[in-house]
Amino acid sequence: KKVAKRIDVVVTPSLNSKQDIHSDFKVPLMNIQVIPNGIDFKTFSPIPNTVSKVHGVITTASADVPLKGLDFSLHAIARLKTEYSDIRLTVIGSPRPGGHTERMIKKLQLEEQVCFKTNLTKEEIALEYSKSSVAVVSSLYEGFGFPVGEAMACATPLVATDVASIPEITGSFAQLIPSEDADAIYQGIKNIFENSQQYKTQAELGRRHIIENFDWIKIGHAYEELLYKTIDNFQC
Repeated sequence: KKVAKRIDVVVTPSLNSKQDIHSDFKVPLMNIQVIPNGIDFKTFSPIPNTVSKVHGVITTASADVPLKGLDFSLHAIARLKTEYSDIRLTVIGSPRPGGHTERMIKKLQLEEQVCFKTNLTKEEIALEYSKSSVAVVSSLYEGFGFPVGEAMACATPLVATDVASIPEITGSFAQLIPSEDADAIYQGIKNIFENSQQYKTQAELGRRHIIENFDWIKIGHAYEELLYKTIDNFQC
């Protein structure tokens, strides 16, 4: 907090985090530049000839981290299980052995519906997205939501919370829902199950949105321009 407000140029990947830095560290807004992160849309891309699970859902959650909102997704899956007996949730991440998440899965009787996958390569994660009908990002906060961008790059229909930077990434190409709302996750997933073609078209447009706005080459040029501008201003 002592140093931040003395720095002339601070770069952050979202307008939301710009406001947070201004509020929490008292950095003047004029000193904060927003350059989003890029998304590797060449690796994270639809994989041809992949048969997706009709009622397959995917999410990303670090082990027992409340900010990822996994609890709410699990409650939604428990409710959906009564309507779609073949529903399966793949979680990219791992639970803490004997921890909160494992206990909740047992309590909700989801042992057969939920599986965890960890230590995957980017290519393997892209395959999991391609095999899923729905991606869910139930985070309570994201400075920059890579799982959002990666799901969209794979053209996987997305349900995501409308918090922090997430709406900046999704634009109008995902179902945005309130955070901490299992009912909204339930309804968002059900909407996709019942209108798969409509949301697949939205997801394909979402991939185009990612390519046009989160290309690492474009992001690199933005950093290059800012660096040269900062050097010129310093020399003056």
